Amino acid sequence: MSPPPRRFVRHNSSSADADPVPVPAAVTDAASRAAAALLRAPRYESRLLSLVPRALLFDPSCIRLTLSRLLPSQAPSLSFLLFLSSHLPVPEEAPAPSPQLPGIDGFLLRLPPPLAADAAAVLASHLGIHPSLPALNAASRAALRAARPDLVFRLFSTFSSSPAFPGDAATVACLVRACAADHRPLDGLRLLRDAARRGSPPSPHAAADLVAAFAAVGNFAKVSETLHLIISAGCTPDTLIYQCIIRGLYARGFGDEALRVFNEMKLRGYAIDAATYSTVINGLCKTGRIADARQMWDEMVCKGTEPNEYTYCSFLHYYCKAGDFGMAYKVYDEMLGKGFKESTVSCNIIITGFCANGMVEEAARVFEGMVTKGIEHTVVTYNTLIQGLCKAGRLAEAIGMYQRLLSSGLEPNVRTFTPLIDSMCEEGQVDDAVELLRLMQTMGLEPLVRSNDSVINGFCKVRRVDDSMAWLARMLKDNLKPQEHTFNSLLELLSNSERMDDALLVLSTMFKTGYGLGSLACTILIDKLCTGSVSYSDKLENIVVSS
Repeated sequence: MSPPPRRFVRHNSSSADADPVPVPAAVTDAASRAAAALLRAPRYESRLLSLVPRALLFDPSCIRLTLSRLLPSQAPSLSFLLFLSSHLPVPEEAPAPSPQLPGIDGFLLRLPPPLAADAAAVLASHLGIHPSLPALNAASRAALRAARPDLVFRLFSTFSSSPAFPGDAATVACLVRACAADHRPLDGLRLLRDAARRGSPPSPHAAADLVAAFAAVGNFAKVSETLHLIISAGCTPDTLIYQCIIRGLYARGFGDEALRVFNEMKLRGYAIDAATYSTVINGLCKTGRIADARQMWDEMVCKGTEPNEYTYCSFLHYYCKAGDFGMAYKVYDEMLGKGFKESTVSCNIIITGFCANGMVEEAARVFEGMVTKGIEHTVVTYNTLIQGLCKAGRLAEAIGMYQRLLSSGLEPNVRTFTPLIDSMCEEGQVDDAVELLRLMQTMGLEPLVRSNDSVINGFCKVRRVDDSMAWLARMLKDNLKPQEHTFNSLLELLSNSERMDDALLVLSTMFKTGYGLGSLACTILIDKLCTGSVSYSDKLENIVVSS
């Protein structure tokens, strides 16, 4: 989806204000029959053409009347719109704006964001009916909450033929936030700048999203530009924006600069709340500066600011990762004593700590304890335990955990499959690994490159030479770079299998990729070549010289 237009043109709304044209009786009757059929039984739209002549059913006046009789009933209205979209071609030019249908706003806002975007597109493209501006903004905010910035762009594009186009400051804020979420903060900054030129002050949430997006990729020059834009518009950056900057600086390894920004906030008289303190403490904990984090905690408490759950979890994560579970549970008990409840986040942190330190039995007990306490498992919970079990060589239990994930109704992701594929290949279950890898692809998930390396190494372990070569050829065809040890494993197998022509071909490819020959593979290869045909020695010399 291309970025929203930077220059807005207001459309003529005279057609929407014109006096309504009388509707012929035949059209009114056709609309009544169509609406009655749709309200009487679900999925009745497939028989509409047998009840109402096509010329009448697809007459714009008939469509409007049918919809007016269906609204606000959600299911039949949506069915009718989807029926229209599958039978009517999209007109080359958008129809002139039509008068608003009562109930259309409420209908669209009750739909999930993807269906709302679909319905709005059909209404606009065929009937010239648009949601009101408040409804458009509300639908866009719903799409943002659903992490679907693409739907914000679709809604806005649909709205472009509305008399109320281009919207208001709230519309701009939604578009800016959508650009930030879509990893296009530069487009968002252009929109924010254009709005500021027209006298519209930047939305704090939109500005914060832009700052967070720029900081996440380390583009602090654009962070500064966004801040200057906010200030020049007569607004004061709020603490949320500074939290995004501090978080981004810590994430990029600029801890001292993050503290400088924090101290500057205090000098400028900002009221430092628990969220801001927690952002700094979390950054200090993640960079291993636990003494500084403790000092910041003491400062926060001395100023009368109570730590929140996020603050406690920052310390919990540090101690769990370090394997200091005595201190971890001391922090945890203090957190619970302050009235915070055990949560999915805190349990995931503890499970991650146990697994990272090879304590999978303890991690499994926390996992099962979540069930008895009614704490929800997430994909992260399952993935962490699956990875821990695989790392501990307990593949059968990891597969059982994967099956529990599936039965829970959660969707596995790349992090679910990767350790399973690695472990299956390590234990010689290569066909099962290949089956999982293909399942990932059918689900639209792109396997990590290293999963292909695991498959080749797995085939080498079970001495399936042809399968190893075929998988290597597939990787190279897809422009995927195998790891160095993958080439060496394959060379060892080919040399031991007396496949010297193939070995020399792989060796040549390996050198062209920029890798060196491992000592074991080199010993085996030289031994085979030097005791074999003289032509092999010549080929080897040519390969070495050309590389």
